[in-house]
Amino acid sequence: MATFPEQMAVAVSGAALLLCVLYIAAYRPVIFLAFFFILFTLVWRTASTAFIDLAGPVLSSQTDRYIGPGLATPLHVLAYFVTLMPFFVLLRPAAVQYWLAGADRTRAAPGMLTLSDVTIVLSLLFLGLLFVDLLRSGSIPLFAEIERFVYTAEIAGGAHRWLILYGNLLAFWWGVMFAAESLRNRRIDIRYIGMLVVLMAYMFLTGNRFSAFYSFGSFFVIPLAAVVAAEIGNRHSSVPFFWIGRTLRRRDLIAFGAILTLVTVVSAVAIYNNLSNVRQFEGAEILSQFWERLLVQPSELGWISYQRIFGGQWQPDRVYDFLFQAPLDASRNTTPQFLMLATIGEPRTYEHISGGFQFAGGFPEIFFELFGPILAWPFIFGAGYLAAGLTAVVVKGVIQGRYASAFLSLYVLFGFYVMYIGGMLNFIMTPVYWIKIAALAAALLMEARLARAGLPLAPWALFRIPGKASIVSGRFPGA
Repeated sequence: MATFPEQMAVAVSGAALLLCVLYIAAYRPVIFLAFFFILFTLVWRTASTAFIDLAGPVLSSQTDRYIGPGLATPLHVLAYFVTLMPFFVLLRPAAVQYWLAGADRTRAAPGMLTLSDVTIVLSLLFLGLLFVDLLRSGSIPLFAEIERFVYTAEIAGGAHRWLILYGNLLAFWWGVMFAAESLRNRRIDIRYIGMLVVLMAYMFLTGNRFSAFYSFGSFFVIPLAAVVAAEIGNRHSSVPFFWIGRTLRRRDLIAFGAILTLVTVVSAVAIYNNLSNVRQFEGAEILSQFWERLLVQPSELGWISYQRIFGGQWQPDRVYDFLFQAPLDASRNTTPQFLMLATIGEPRTYEHISGGFQFAGGFPEIFFELFGPILAWPFIFGAGYLAAGLTAVVVKGVIQGRYASAFLSLYVLFGFYVMYIGGMLNFIMTPVYWIKIAALAAALLMEARLARAGLPLAPWALFRIPGKASIVSGRFPGA
């Protein structure tokens, strides 16, 4: 068991991160919504690491050892604070208020075909194709007790495989269009909420559990940071969560609350079904597996890595060679491969990786593995600064109607998301990633030049139906 001073250090550091995230949620909603996908993960991993530190020794069945107690939590929390610092600078209220001054105030008159209209039509066709493919497959994973990755690899059609690869970007684009409808027309477009619910129902049927609902929902709310920014404007309040009352009516709160409750229930059912029916655990073993997945597996590699690095076993040359030059599978995230190799050995690691399975974790431990206990800190801060800068471009793009740069910024930012979720660093070595960066740079330059002429790169109103009114000026909320 941990000593009392160690317990206090773990408890205080864990509580500090939780209070920081609560402060962000209460008073800095733009950061909270725009970076929610990662904030949730940071809190979860902190809880997991603290559990290992405080309750250890606990069994880690995947690594086949007992881990804990220790002092990994303060180290991880400090890394998370360093990551979040740039967000308070680049997404400060004054900067957001400046973006509002350049907001696109145009809206489409009745009869105009909009970007949202096209998105709805194409999205409905895609959703229909998903369900057609599901019925054609002859096996619905939820009822056939098939693992989701088995369905994807061996049974599913092309539409499903595309969704697995790009579903988060699709959910984000729906969020952009949802936010644009709110900003331009001051209305909640329930069509997008309906499509999101249908998409999550499809993921439930195909054997997905919590992660699909969490990721799709998180990417959908990222653009809503622009809506909140426009609604609160330059208003400030000492009342926590004041922005909720400014942004949502009572019926909106009821609707979103109902959806959140439904997602929670569906996630619980999906998790239980997977453990009980698909993986066939029984009795108390179901609960044991659940708690291990919730509180041990998210941080087991990170905790062991902390012990290794701060115990003097730092080998940067070996780490660099594996991550970027000679991994087991260069086409995938090489960080979990290395952490698994260093923890459970090559035979088991190769068996897992070749079977399409890898352990959780990777950030911030891979920075310490690669750069050491001291030099890792400026790199953690630098990565956070880049992530905050890209997030700022996303929010600014949605506010100002620069949808091309907003989407491409998220596309580039996605690499950092994978880094924060799974420690991935080799994404910077792929030529495709640099093509994304080049496309973003081109979009930013083109939109800046077109904006001076009053033209958008990705116009909201596409064309006017003959005999209908043209685009008219509309009031932008908060401007």
